[in-house]
Amino acid sequence: MIKILAKIIDKKNIRSIQVIITLSFSLLIFVIISTIAFLSYYITGTVVEDNTNEYVFQLVKQVNNDIDYYLKTVEDIAENIKYNIDVNNYVETNNTELEKDITSHFNTYVESRNDIISIMLVTDNKKVLHNNTNELELKDNIQFDEFDWYDKAKKEGKFVVSQSHIQRLFKSQYKWVVSCSTLLESPYSNNTLGVLLVDINYNLINDMVRSIKLGQKGYIFIVDENGNIVYHPKQQLLYSGLKSEDLSIILNSEDGTKTVVEDRKKKQYTITTSDYSGWKVVSSVYMEDILSYKPNLIRFFLIMGILAIFISVVLSIIISRSILSPIKKLVNAMHQVEDGNLDVTIEIEQDNEIGDLAKAYNLMINRVNNLVRQNKIIEKNKRKNELKALQAQINPHFLYNTLDSIIWMAESKNYKAVVIMTSALAKLFRISISKGQEFITIEEEIEHVENYLRIQKIRYGDHLNYTISVQEDLKKCKIIKLIIQPIVENAIYHGIKNVPGGGCIDIKVAKCQDKILITVEDDGVGMSEEDINILFNKKYAIPKGKKLGGVGVRNVDNRIKLHYGEEYGLEIESELYEGTCVKAWLLLQKQGGEDDEEIYNTN
Repeated sequence: MIKILAKIIDKKNIRSIQVIITLSFSLLIFVIISTIAFLSYYITGTVVEDNTNEYVFQLVKQVNNDIDYYLKTVEDIAENIKYNIDVNNYVETNNTELEKDITSHFNTYVESRNDIISIMLVTDNKKVLHNNTNELELKDNIQFDEFDWYDKAKKEGKFVVSQSHIQRLFKSQYKWVVSCSTLLESPYSNNTLGVLLVDINYNLINDMVRSIKLGQKGYIFIVDENGNIVYHPKQQLLYSGLKSEDLSIILNSEDGTKTVVEDRKKKQYTITTSDYSGWKVVSSVYMEDILSYKPNLIRFFLIMGILAIFISVVLSIIISRSILSPIKKLVNAMHQVEDGNLDVTIEIEQDNEIGDLAKAYNLMINRVNNLVRQNKIIEKNKRKNELKALQAQINPHFLYNTLDSIIWMAESKNYKAVVIMTSALAKLFRISISKGQEFITIEEEIEHVENYLRIQKIRYGDHLNYTISVQEDLKKCKIIKLIIQPIVENAIYHGIKNVPGGGCIDIKVAKCQDKILITVEDDGVGMSEEDINILFNKKYAIPKGKKLGGVGVRNVDNRIKLHYGEEYGLEIESELYEGTCVKAWLLLQKQGGEDDEEIYNTN
C-alpha cells in the first residue's frame, strides 16, 4: 500500500489519469468524512455530557428521597411515643411505676432497629427516661439546655435533625450520631410532655451512599440549611482543615449543577434540596471523570476516520486501476524486467493494439529467457571445468612427495614402512577416483584423510600427531569429496612443519542445526589477519614467496560454494604462534547422486 502511494505521489506520475482519479476521490471522501466525524463527535459529546449530568442529578435526588424516607420513619417513632398512654400518664402524674413500661417500650424500638443508638425522653422537670440496652448509664448533672438538639426542639416545636456529632450523654459511650429530636405535646390535654431524642447511627448515611460510584474521585455529602456538614465521607479531613467545600455556592444555589475550581481542577456540584428536612444532598464530581469518555470518543472517531480514509484510498486505486489495467499491466511487466525478473508474461485479454503489444512483449521475453538459460549452462560448465583443473593440480604434487618418500625408505631397506605407505597411497587414490563420483560418504572421506595422515606420519614421525572424531549418525551422509585432505595438508606444510617440536592436528565432524561442521585445528605457527584476507580475496594473488597453501584452501572453498551456495564454505580463525582453526560448513545431505544436481547452485 505504501509503495503504491509513493508511486502515485511521484512527480513523474502526478499528471497521470490514475493519479487524478485517485486524489480526487480521496480528497472528496476525506472532506466528507472529516465533516461527519467532527459533527458526530460534537453532538455525541454534548448528548453524553447532558445524560451524565442528568444521571448524576437523578442519583443524588434518589439519595435525598431515601434519606427523607428514613427520617420520616424516625419521626413516626416519635409520633408513636407521643400518643403512648403510658408516656402521657407518666409525665402528668409522675407515676414512677410506669417508668419500667416506658423503658421497655424504648428498648423494643432500639432492639428491633440496628440503626437506632438510643431513645431518650427529657421531661419539662428534667426527669430522664432512656432505653437500658447496651448498659447505658447517663452522666451526672447534665445541662440539657446546652445541647443544640434540645434547644431547637423547644424553640421550633417540630421534628428537627442535628448535624453529625459525637454523643456525650452516656458514660463511656462516645458514638458518632445524628440526633433527631422533637417537642412532645399531649394529644389529649395539649400539655407539653418534654423533648424526645432519637440518636441514629451516623454510619447509616454512609451505608446509603458508599455504594454509589461517581467516577474515580466523586463522592456525595450532606449539608443542613445553615451550612453545617451533616455527612461527609472525608469528615476528618474537613475538621483538620486539609479539605474544604464551597458551602456559600451550595447554600445560595438552586437545585441543579454548579462548576467550581479546586486545586486548579474543575469539579461539578450537583445539588438537590429536601423539602422535608431542608438538607442539601450534594454530589462532588471532577470534570475529568465526567469527561473521561472524551479520549475514547476521540480515539474511536480517529480510528474510524483513518479506516474510512484508508478504504476510500484503496477503492480509488481499485477504480482507477480497473480503468487503466491493460496499460498498467504492460508497464508493470516492463518494470519487473528492469529489475531482472525475466519470467513475467502478460495474459492477453483484448484483441486490439494493447493485445498486439502484449504478444510482442511475450515473444521478446521468451527469446531473452532462452539466451539467459544457455548462457547459464555454458557458465556453469566453465566453472566446473576450472575447479576440476584446480583439483588436478594438487594430486600430482602430493604423489611426487610420497613417491620420493617410498624411494627413500626403500633405499634405507625400511620395507615394512614401504608396504604401509604404498598400501595407504593405493587406498588414497582409490577413494580419490571413486568411479568418477563427485560425492562420497563422510566415512569414506575420513578414510581418505586417515590414509593421507598415515603416509605423512611415516614421513614426519613424532613430529606429527593427529586425532579424528566423527558424529556417528553422520558417517553415511554424503558430501563432495576431497575437502578435508587439502585443509589437513595446509595445516601440515604451513603450520606444524615450521614448529620445532612438531604439533597435533584435531579433526572433528559434527552436526550444527541443519548443517555439517568439519573442524580442522592445529597448534602450528598460525596466520595473520592479512594472510587470511589474501587467502580468500580472489582479487589478490598470493604474493610471491609467501607460502599460504592458497591453491588448495581456495579450491575447497570454491567447490563448497559451487555445490551448496554462498552461505556455505570455509572460515579461518588464526593467530600468529597460537595455531589455526579451519571450519568447513556443508549442507546436511542424507543421500546424493553422482553430481547431486538437486542441490547444485547455479547462481
